[in-house]
Order: sequence, then structure tokens, then C-alpha cells
Amino acid sequence: MKIAKSKHKNIFCIEGNWTNDLRDRRSIKTALEFLEHNSYSKKNVLHTHRQCSSKQEFENLLKESCLKRYNQYSILYMAFHGNAGRLHVGKRVTMRLEEIAEMLEGRAANKIIHFGSCETMYVMRKELNKFMRQTGALAISGYEKTIDFMPSTFLDMLYFQFCQQYQKMYLVERDVKLYYGKLARELGFKMIYEK
Repeated sequence: MKIAKSKHKNIFCIEGNWTNDLRDRRSIKTALEFLEHNSYSKKNVLHTHRQCSSKQEFENLLKESCLKRYNQYSILYMAFHGNAGRLHVGKRVTMRLEEIAEMLEGRAANKIIHFGSCETMYVMRKELNKFMRQTGALAISGYEKTIDFMPSTFLDMLYFQFCQQYQKMYLVERDVKLYYGKLARELGFKMIYEK
């Protein structure tokens, strides 16, 4: 069983545009700032947040997230629209999990990859296991169902808080189910890790 190098895990977030309306200011950045300043872990949960609206930007940011200077950012949080096995990274541009795995090939060791998107985890278990092996990730997580922005963002932050408390992934999953099981079931929260 793989375990995280430390309990403390900063967050590297890549967020898509939620609408085509430039007046829409919806963003998970505010939630990340709240977590940074209000986490009950011993250290502040730092984050880096970048918006992305094209495949090229997405690919560049994914590669950047794997640079040595971001080793302490062991949660890679991708907040986008999505559907089964895909992220929507731009206008009419989707990225399949297989493409994302190729971009991260072997460079996501000790990282928890979280998809804050509708249905991205709604694929066969063997595909998710393959993604985890190919990237070298410690764990992958996200949602199997269509989700609403507000409740899923709340669960994301609660999940990230539990990630600060443990090095063993089964303990993180246990606490999410124990304390927020109803919400996790409603949203189709799913977590895959080596047992």
C-alpha cells in the first residue's frame, strides 16, 4: 500500500470557465482561500490556482504541476465541466482520461488527483486503475454523477481537509464516508487508491 509522504498537502488547482458569460464570477478560488485560512491542520493549506480555457493551456499547466518546485502541492485539483471519463477544457474541447494520463505519465507520484467535475469518474474501475498506474498517482478521486457547483465545492474542501490528517488513503475515504456519507453518495463521490 502506498502512503503519502506527509500529512500536509498543498493544492495545485486548474479551473475551467464555468460559462461563456464574462460577467459570471463563479470560481472555486474563494473556497481554496477559505480552506487556506481556516484549515485546522498545523500548517496552512497553501494553493496555487490557474484558470484554463484551452487544451494547450491545460497541457502546459499539467506539466507545470509536476515540476520540482511544486512537490509540496500534492493535491492536483482539476475543476471543470465533465462527463463520463472526460473533462471539458475549452469551448467544445474535451480531454479523455487516457489523454490526461499520457500527459502525466509517471510524473504524479505522491499526488492525489481530484476531478471536481460531473461524471468524470463514471468509467470502469479498470480504466481508473490504469490511469492511476500510468500516472503513478497515490490516489484519484471525483464524481460519478452530475453535480451542482455549491455542494460539490463544499465536499471538495471537506475532502481536502481530511487529506491533511492522514497519510493512508483508506483513512481519508473512511472519514469522508463516516462524516459526509449522505452528501458523498448523492454526488457519486469515488476514490481509487492502492489497497
